[in-house]
Amino acid sequence: MSTKKKKTPKNRKSKIRIDASRVLRTVSENEAFYFYEGIGKPTGENARNLADFLEKIKSVKLETLIFHHQRKDFKNWIEKTLGDSDLARKIERIAPSCDDRLRTRIQVAVENRLKELKGATVTAWVNEALVIDSSSCTS
Repeated sequence: MSTKKKKTPKNRKSKIRIDASRVLRTVSENEAFYFYEGIGKPTGENARNLADFLEKIKSVKLETLIFHHQRKDFKNWIEKTLGDSDLARKIERIAPSCDDRLRTRIQVAVENRLKELKGATVTAWVNEALVIDSSSCTS
């Protein structure tokens, strides 16, 4: 007989909340994503969380996006620093492009993930708050 416990839906929701809060957190300046136009050419822009990263993606030069996407810098930062391997895989799969389609594809992937993570966090908290301890009920 196996003694392994099956994960219950409640455990799954707690894990989603923990993962979402880790991905959505603001990191230190040392862990921030620093944007470059090329090697040795910093833009002066950085992102310390996923929402800020999205805003910077919308505004940095296309050359900056191409530079980082080719080097897999976005994928690596999202996966290793923020801990979101799902989004990292989606970013990595975006076809290289030398026009604004690259910006749009990255932007859509990050926007969708932000919505998903924020929704998971809210849902998990609401579901957790709705759990009633029946031992505290009296008739």
